Amino acid sequence: MKKNISLFLILVILCITLSPASVLAYNSPDEISSLRSKIKSIHDIDANMYNQLEEAVLKKYSDVTKGDWYMSVMVKLVGLSALDGSLNNEMDPTGTVTKAMFIKMFIRAMFGMEGLDGITPDFQHWAAKDVKKAEKEGILAQGEYTLANLSEPITRGEMAKLIVRAYSQYEMNRLSLEKCKPLAKEIKDYNQMDAAYQPYALIVYGSGIISGYTDGRFAAEDEANRAQAAAFIIRYLDKSERAKVDIPSTQPTREPMILRHDDPYRPMSIEGDTFIKPDGTEVVLKVGPSGVLGEGQGCAT
Repeated sequence: MKKNISLFLILVILCITLSPASVLAYNSPDEISSLRSKIKSIHDIDANMYNQLEEAVLKKYSDVTKGDWYMSVMVKLVGLSALDGSLNNEMDPTGTVTKAMFIKMFIRAMFGMEGLDGITPDFQHWAAKDVKKAEKEGILAQGEYTLANLSEPITRGEMAKLIVRAYSQYEMNRLSLEKCKPLAKEIKDYNQMDAAYQPYALIVYGSGIISGYTDGRFAAEDEANRAQAAAFIIRYLDKSERAKVDIPSTQPTREPMILRHDDPYRPMSIEGDTFIKPDGTEVVLKVGPSGVLGEGQGCAT
């Protein structure tokens, strides 16, 4: 009788151990690793690969939900071997990102683990190779990140700076700072922003890599969380993830010049132009009381 009970208990334990749920939980990490082995760059994550990655991430991490705004970017970063969850199987999308965390995510998303081959750091830290690779690629200045500041939270402005350094080197048909300057009027806190971050904010905003908040602020001084960092990195790498931005056009200005009434190719008149009328008299064009150029000056410009 006792022997039969013992055999029964053994069978029950084996059934529980080999149940589909247990096998699924056990295999989830291997599933992600298997998918990662097929991914060398963002271009390898097509619709089919993304669906497999998303399913594996949802199985493994308990604090993310299909349809969350950050899912697509965090899933892609996981696929690029640039993002992992915590030991308790949480992705922690609202968790703080340090400088070390961000540079590790950014470098590995851009260059892969193979990109660290041959890199010899001169200090001991889990992100030391990533820091040295970033220095080599011109994304970090020599000594910009050290043991003294790697554990500090990274800000949105700091992330913008590092992304623009990469953007300036690797982006095809990149936007110029001059092209993005009209956007300063659309960023509500632009004039309150540290001047050192203003150029970077304009370029990442204009390119759709980092958008402002719903209230119109860029908030360069705000600390970033894991979801935001993932979004900014993936938007840099994957143009399909970028926000659509309409940059106001700017007409190039010119100096005042002499215009003749009988010149069919004369440019559009501006205030300050000297206009030669049919009778040979000259008049310096001004904007009149009604806001019309040449008003009351007896000439058709």
